[in-house]
Amino acid sequence: MNRLAHHEWQGGSQADQNQWRASIKLDILSDIKVVELAHGLAGAFCAKLLADQGASTIKVEPPAWGDPARREPPFIDGVPHPEGSTLFLAFNTNKRGVTLDIEQAAGLELLLRLVADADVLIESYSPGHLDSLGFGYPVLKEKNPGLIVTSCTYFGQTGPYRDYQGGDLVAQALGGFLHAVTGSADMPPMGTALEQMEITAARNGVIAIMAALFQRQQSGEGQHIDLSTMEAAISTPSGLIHPYTFTGQSPKRGGSDGNVMDGMHIPTADGEVTLTTAGTGGRPMEAWAEFLEEPRLLDPKFATRQSRMDNWEELHSLVATPLAKWNNLDLMRESMARGLVLGLVQSPQQVVDSPHLEERGFFVELDHPDAGSLKYPGPGFFIDGENPMEGGRPAPSLGQHNSEIFGGELGLTSEELGLLRAAQVV
Repeated sequence: MNRLAHHEWQGGSQADQNQWRASIKLDILSDIKVVELAHGLAGAFCAKLLADQGASTIKVEPPAWGDPARREPPFIDGVPHPEGSTLFLAFNTNKRGVTLDIEQAAGLELLLRLVADADVLIESYSPGHLDSLGFGYPVLKEKNPGLIVTSCTYFGQTGPYRDYQGGDLVAQALGGFLHAVTGSADMPPMGTALEQMEITAARNGVIAIMAALFQRQQSGEGQHIDLSTMEAAISTPSGLIHPYTFTGQSPKRGGSDGNVMDGMHIPTADGEVTLTTAGTGGRPMEAWAEFLEEPRLLDPKFATRQSRMDNWEELHSLVATPLAKWNNLDLMRESMARGLVLGLVQSPQQVVDSPHLEERGFFVELDHPDAGSLKYPGPGFFIDGENPMEGGRPAPSLGQHNSEIFGGELGLTSEELGLLRAAQVV
């Protein structure tokens, strides 16, 4: 049942009713309860994506220390603080947070009570660890047959690598990205930044969870989802593994080296841009020669992709001179008005100040009690014209909702909570 169903209409005209309905934020997953027992970014982001769509999401962290991401820079104002990690703040919106030491019997008992009526559990412990605590999938399935358990690890629950530790860069390396996708041909392998493999795995996890929720409507049964970050990286079409499995040909690093018209960053008056041959109707040099007012681009030596690569330095000098006279936004506006496609290299400030994103209401502001009012990107889509992040909540402070959840929802008294705090269970 979504949030709309929790309100009663008290009469009035049809127009008034329509306006009232429009004023209620429609959370499409508000009937789903998620418990996050993850200490890695893939699990945290997977839970965040569900929470941002209205799922009632409880993040469980170890007492005192909390999620490791709380210690990761950069920090608000540059000062290390468990409530000021921008990484933690970004990956944990719209969740409530509790602390719980599940290595203690009392903590494990509370966790079992939390998941007794949950729809989804997201965990990232090493394979077999929860089984050793008596909290493995067979036990959970017996206590809550409809529970969907998603186990996020770097290498999966089986196989010779299952017990290995990993990281985002490790997943990139073992998944083939460092061999051919990123970096230049004459340079060592170079990884991508910003936790891209963790995010890819998280999104794969959400797709699997949503599919399992649909399947549960038919069977009433939950499932155990085995989510591997390495395999998520490999399964994403990137012009790497797929071509090799189809043709036996192994791509090489440096696909954009010397490719002036499709991949090279070229300076402008106030930044950089990437030209492309898209949108030119199969006549890339004619189109760009006309736009840049440079007839020498029509020389036959630039007519094909390979000939442009062979003569890239001369080609670069011909396009670099007119591009240097343009401001980025003006260049994008004028070129795209003609159907050309151009990649504008924007700084974070330019992205945040984008008039396009401002008009669409992409960014929302959430007020955190310690970190302050911060601007957050939306999820990248709107539902019925509404940004799902609007009106959300910031990441929880450590143990922020202990009393609300353990006391108000599980029924523990103040005295019982006090004893658990003294024993460092919560």
